[in-house]
Amino acid sequence: MKKLLLIGLFGLCSAANAAVFEVEMTGPGGHSNGNYGNVNAVHAGARAILALEKALPCASAYNFKGGATVNAIAGDARFLVNTGVCKEDAAALQEKITAAVKQGADEENAFRSVKAGDLVKGFPAEIRFSVKQVGK
Repeated sequence: MKKLLLIGLFGLCSAANAAVFEVEMTGPGGHSNGNYGNVNAVHAGARAILALEKALPCASAYNFKGGATVNAIAGDARFLVNTGVCKEDAAALQEKITAAVKQGADEENAFRSVKAGDLVKGFPAEIRFSVKQVGK
């Protein structure tokens, strides 16, 4: 709890110099009964944050949201990444964030044995993602 509070306070203090990135992850989603085995965007987001923590320990992920209900496979997830205390330029930071997010998506796809080009009811079966800078 103390660590989270300190990170929160430090994030507020450094917000003026922060580059903020928005990460969006999408997949086919579905109902937990009929679509069991589909990739889960929330799981991919969590995997991405774990990879991000290793690749860019100066960054902090926050405002994680995703999924529609408790008994559904999440078709979407999004979160923000604050890089205010990182020493690199925005382009290098975005490259590292994108690599970590790709790793999280790839791990979720591999866990569910989904390959690029696979389809679920005519739609892409794999986790797709985007990373864009939304603030400075």
